[in-house]
Amino acid sequence: LICEPPTTVQREGPHFAHIDEDGPALKRLFDLIGNNTHLQDVCFDTPLGLADAVATSERFDGLKRNESILSLGLSRCNILRGVGLETLRAFAENHRRLTKFTMWHCGIPFGSQDALASMLKRCACLEEVSLTCCQIDDRVVEILARAMGGKRRLRKLDLQENNIGSKGCEALAALVKDPECGLTKLNLRNNCIDDAGATAMANALPNNEKLETIHLDRNFVSVSGWSAFSRVLCDPSSVNATYRSNHTLRSIVSYDGFKLAGSRMYDEGGAIPSKLFSLVECNARGCLKGGDRGPVAREKILDCHLGGDDFDMGPFVEGSMDSKVLPHVLGWIGRRSDGKSCAAMFNLLRRMPELCEDDAPVEGFDETPRSDEAQATAGRKAGGNIRRKSKLYAIVGTVRSMRKVIPFSRKWKQPSS
Repeated sequence: LICEPPTTVQREGPHFAHIDEDGPALKRLFDLIGNNTHLQDVCFDTPLGLADAVATSERFDGLKRNESILSLGLSRCNILRGVGLETLRAFAENHRRLTKFTMWHCGIPFGSQDALASMLKRCACLEEVSLTCCQIDDRVVEILARAMGGKRRLRKLDLQENNIGSKGCEALAALVKDPECGLTKLNLRNNCIDDAGATAMANALPNNEKLETIHLDRNFVSVSGWSAFSRVLCDPSSVNATYRSNHTLRSIVSYDGFKLAGSRMYDEGGAIPSKLFSLVECNARGCLKGGDRGPVAREKILDCHLGGDDFDMGPFVEGSMDSKVLPHVLGWIGRRSDGKSCAAMFNLLRRMPELCEDDAPVEGFDETPRSDEAQATAGRKAGGNIRRKSKLYAIVGTVRSMRKVIPFSRKWKQPSS
């Protein structure tokens, strides 16, 4: 049901109701809404404050009684008085079923947010909230973020085309960090967000495994701000840090980052770093494969630590990694026969040639030297085929024998060493 005042362009239909200056007619409309048990979606469109003069609280009792409305929309309403304010007050009382709330071009300047914050706080079943083109600044978003805190059912928050800056991002970051927060989509495009705001949002993501989309295009973010997201999605400081990085975020802008070069989402030095797009796409591929983060972490570790000429041998050289852990690492690297695994294994063997040396000892296995006669005897028992084991041969054999005894999980488990 769309409730609007009579205008020069009159829209007709069974789902339109016209609000005029007739107080009794307005009350009859809301009484009908209160008695309706099938109505699920209501929108009030009252431009220029029309019908505000007759919008008193007693005429909105029908909204307080209704038990079927799931979605509420306000368009071009004044929430300081009139239809906008009384509607918010009505649903602050009738808050048991509302799941979706939308405001568009309403204007929420500082000082007018109390009724809205009260309604958002009381409606515990909200799943989607959209407040677009509402002049929301940092002070208002701080209050609204506190009102929406702890809502496990809230999945989507749309705040595009407002005046949110770095302080507002800090308030939203605190909301995202809340373990009770269930947000999966956050739209902040076309605001006043700079590098400080982008960094605040990025720093809220390391331990967040729910937020899949955050749109920050058409703001004032430079390479410095985007780099904060790159570090969160793939922390290169260590293998364990890369594994603990965010593998959930799969969308950073609302359109292809390589298009529209004149957009404000580009800084003076060029476009959003291609590395960030590749990391986001890597996360997206993991979501398409059933949400298993293990393959995503594996791909990032192979790219960051085991690929290229800058391959870091530190964790693998003698004394840095327990030889009992090394079989697990090699087995994990070679779990899939793709190009990245082959490149990583090649880099490892090129920098650790001792793995291929004959008769190299392996900790935990019988490497007792044999005399020539004993070796000849063993060779005759093997049909004359004498094999000289290298460390790599022993390790691979170890991994195979362990797999027969211990069923490996399909998800990679972080080593304790």
